[in-house]
Order: sequence, then structure tokens, then C-alpha cells
Amino acid sequence: MANQKKKTLETATVPVFIPKTDKNDDALFVAVNGRRMLIRKGETVEVPPAFAEVIAHSVQAGQEAEQFISSVANT
Repeated sequence: MANQKKKTLETATVPVFIPKTDKNDDALFVAVNGRRMLIRKGETVEVPPAFAEVIAHSVQAGQEAEQFISSVANT
């Protein structure tokens, strides 16, 4: 039963879109608990939920950093 549940979790995927920041920015390396993926940027890609969560946190942190930098630069 445990093996069947684990297989279901591993096969579930979530669509993720990572925008390119410049023309030479083609991929994002993501690692979760020893598992690694190189994810293409600029197109929607299916990834396991754990990787999607890490990517979402990364994008959010990047946006917050940009907001902070622009607020400090304007003062």
C-alpha cells in the first residue's frame, strides 16, 4: 500500500511557467531532497508538486528582492 501511494505522488505533476529574464537564460536548476531537475524557461513544463513549490518560492523571493531594491533606490 505504501509503495502504491508513493508511486501516485511521484507521478503527479503540476504545470509551471518560468519566464526568461534575458535571451541567454534558458534553464533553471532545481534540487529537492537529492532529486535534481533542469527546467526549461519560457514555456510551460510539467513538474512534480515539490519542485513546483520550490519554484514558486524562488519566484516570490525574486519579486520581493526587486521591490526592495527599487524602494531603496528611490529614497
